[in-house]
Amino acid sequence: MGMLDKAEILRRMCPVIFLLDASGSMAGAPMGAVNAAMEGILPELISMNNDNPDVEIEIAVLTFHSGTDWVTGSSLVNPENYVWKDLDARGVTSMGAAFKELEKVLSVSHGFVNRASGSVAPVIFLLTDGEPTDNYQDGLQALRDNNWYKCAAKVAVGYGQSNDAVLREFTGNPETVLHTNDPKDLTNLIRFVTITSSMVASRGAAAPVNDADAAADPNDTTNAVAAALKTAPPVLSNSTDPDEEW
Repeated sequence: MGMLDKAEILRRMCPVIFLLDASGSMAGAPMGAVNAAMEGILPELISMNNDNPDVEIEIAVLTFHSGTDWVTGSSLVNPENYVWKDLDARGVTSMGAAFKELEKVLSVSHGFVNRASGSVAPVIFLLTDGEPTDNYQDGLQALRDNNWYKCAAKVAVGYGQSNDAVLREFTGNPETVLHTNDPKDLTNLIRFVTITSSMVASRGAAAPVNDADAAADPNDTTNAVAAALKTAPPVLSNSTDPDEEW
């Protein structure tokens, strides 16, 4: 086994988990923007992995509509091994169900964060364009009791008529919630926020080594992302045409 192989084994994991609204109101330009953003993000995450000998980003994508779907499968995947498949919009906004599904996988023993060499704090990205149509509070409370969620970098993007107050509840920090009404800006925001958060998390401290451990300051990573977004905010067009052709 060569030195590169040994280095690969010792790399810690940086989980990047996307919760994407795929409800019917996302049809058209908004969903086109999401698909374009996600397809464009993968090469950038691959490049980040190639440049970082210590941490390797792996991703998972959960969509929520009238139900939930892990479109990347039942585990984290290396972005180099994943080909983006365009999402379709349908149904209502089962955000609470998505929160409960996320809580299930934030576990060493039976979830996604189980690499032997350890993990840095996860990145959790939430996107929606509307109101939850189910009881999101129960799902959010389950997340708040999860130590992996506590130490995660939590960021959110609201589009159109999104309830950004709910997004602020999710992240716990209003500075990691961004909003746009423009589909092109939505593509740019998804990319910008994902890359910024992944860079911050990749440089951060190790996450809990087991599900029972609590972070010394569970808000550190989200606060660090907030500081990074404040220092170098995304440049938006300030257009307000949500019906622009995609």
